[in-house]
Amino acid sequence: MNFGDVLEQGLFALGQVLRLPVFILLWICVAATLFYAASYLVVAVRRRKQRAGFDIKQWLQQDRVLDADPARRAELPGSLGAMLVDIQALDAHQALHHGGLENVVAEYEEKLRHGLDGPRALVKIGPSLGLIGTLIPMGTSLAAMAGGNLGAMAGQMVVAFTSTIIGLATGTVAYGLVALRQGWVSASIREQRYLAEVAAAELENR
Repeated sequence: MNFGDVLEQGLFALGQVLRLPVFILLWICVAATLFYAASYLVVAVRRRKQRAGFDIKQWLQQDRVLDADPARRAELPGSLGAMLVDIQALDAHQALHHGGLENVVAEYEEKLRHGLDGPRALVKIGPSLGLIGTLIPMGTSLAAMAGGNLGAMAGQMVVAFTSTIIGLATGTVAYGLVALRQGWVSASIREQRYLAEVAAAELENR
């Protein structure tokens, strides 16, 4: 056996070592996809309930933003109420000037965008693991075919194609979740910036 054969056999062995971790990670991707789908369903129901009949323009026209009481803040859906609490707290300490307001808005925008990190990762990781989980059994299948073991070859091919299906399915579902959540995030960020602009205008008019 020459050096080239040793390298080839070593790579084949390494591929087989990766077989179990790849399949475990594929199961983790499936579990994560189901978790995100369920959590997004809960968020969708809660979001629809909170925003039934809510209009940010009408709310802002009712009274001054910086003087909003707890009852009026409770009308704000999502993270708008929490952001307004932070803005009012900074205003009480006269800390909204010199970038204080912009920092609060940026923090809440970052929190919203961070919620997309998991599904975005699954969009790429799921299909990649599916491809790896396809190629590893195919190597074993070809080795079985070379040895004349057609039963083992067929079994490994089933595993290979199943890995492809699972990887693509998790990536597709995750992409749909990202598209759905991106719309929510964009709408929330637009409302947060609108609220902050009104608060900034009130500060200038004092």
